[in-house]
Amino acid sequence: MRLLAALGERGIYLARRKQLGPVAAAEPDAAVLAAFATACKQGRDLLEYEARALLRAHGVAVAEERVAHGADELAGIAAHFGEQALAMKVVSRDILHKSDAGGVKLDLRGEAELRTAYDAIMSSCRAYAPQADIEGMLLTPMARKGVEIIIGVSRDPIFGPVVMFGLGGIFVEVLEDVAFRSIPLSRHDARSMVNQIKARRILDGVRGHVPVDTEALADLLLKVSGIVSAYPQIAELDLNPVMAYEDGYAVVDARVIVGEAGRA
Repeated sequence: MRLLAALGERGIYLARRKQLGPVAAAEPDAAVLAAFATACKQGRDLLEYEARALLRAHGVAVAEERVAHGADELAGIAAHFGEQALAMKVVSRDILHKSDAGGVKLDLRGEAELRTAYDAIMSSCRAYAPQADIEGMLLTPMARKGVEIIIGVSRDPIFGPVVMFGLGGIFVEVLEDVAFRSIPLSRHDARSMVNQIKARRILDGVRGHVPVDTEALADLLLKVSGIVSAYPQIAELDLNPVMAYEDGYAVVDARVIVGEAGRA
């Protein structure tokens, strides 16, 4: 009976999907294709600033960033951002999990704090991975607090690219409260993913918190679907966390893994 019910639900889903139709793939961007070509030639994944450029090229809300290739560039970056609190993260093809390597410092202000953080990250990362190729440090304004969201994409051998949506932080680790759909998505797919998770009430606002913009999250899912459809080089894409607000969202961290299609 459960099998028959599942088949019935699948039939309803396919009929609705055919009626609504998925959103078309994005138009590949020349600069992004060049970044993929460079990454493939060097046998690496996209660096974070390249992943952020990919998202930005297709209309995803990503904060401005600067890359300091040496400590002598920090003064100019500090002047550019002024009194904004900044996050600093190591840029290295050999360090995938930056926090494990001590490669992240938060809430930094002014040149003096940037220099101290720069030295600390370099020291920690050299101890963690002595042979790592460190290109520099990525600096970006701190995102204001919001509801943490996670969006991830992987390529399943049967279903092809599959997107995951859920609350981030402890919710995804402990509750495992996530929704999955195969790409390409329709707008109905994106909205149903947002509505499906058990913690949907948190998005609606609880205990005095304002509701988040769920339509903006659905739009983000559609943009991710279009991006993955446009670039077969992408094996995995992780946006974690995404801060959801009452007036939109902000992607805080982005990771793009290049697959065999991109390395061929």
